[in-house]
Amino acid sequence: MSDKRIEILDLAENLIRTKGYNAFSYRDISGPLQIKNAAVHYHFPKKSDLGEEIIQRTRKKFQLKNKEWSHYSPQRRLDNFIALYEENQSLNLVCLVGALGSSYESLPENMQNNLSEMSREIRIWMMELLKEGLAKKEFNFAEKPNEKADLIIASLLSSLILDKVIRENIFKSVKASILKGV
Repeated sequence: MSDKRIEILDLAENLIRTKGYNAFSYRDISGPLQIKNAAVHYHFPKKSDLGEEIIQRTRKKFQLKNKEWSHYSPQRRLDNFIALYEENQSLNLVCLVGALGSSYESLPENMQNNLSEMSREIRIWMMELLKEGLAKKEFNFAEKPNEKADLIIASLLSSLILDKVIRENIFKSVKASILKGV
């Protein structure tokens, strides 16, 4: 992958996670990168191509992390998952699912499909992690693993959005509650 293509992807992802998918144009990419709009179109003929690749890239990053963490205990994998959100929070970014989910109905179908697949994959991963943690007696919670997974993911996702809106460290208290609750 060319350096310019990576720069375009990085900047576009940042724009999605700060402004939203519908709030930026190729001009917002070409200006800061000091390239012509045609150069962005060369790499990504349609904005939906760019969005789709960002989702796929994020999904691949998660899959690589998942492999890297596979030999860790359930608690450590949960800690590492939460750390991904903590990194986003430190950069004042919302997660990609939160950024795109709010405008889901207006997204092109290819992006909707990729976002749904990635979200399901993360949810299934979390449910399996929680089941394993219960079986190994590392976790102790009353909810069903799917309910707990939904609660954890939704709490992390929404905490990043609330941090931006009310400018308080909601993430910190959400993280503490999640860790106490498992």
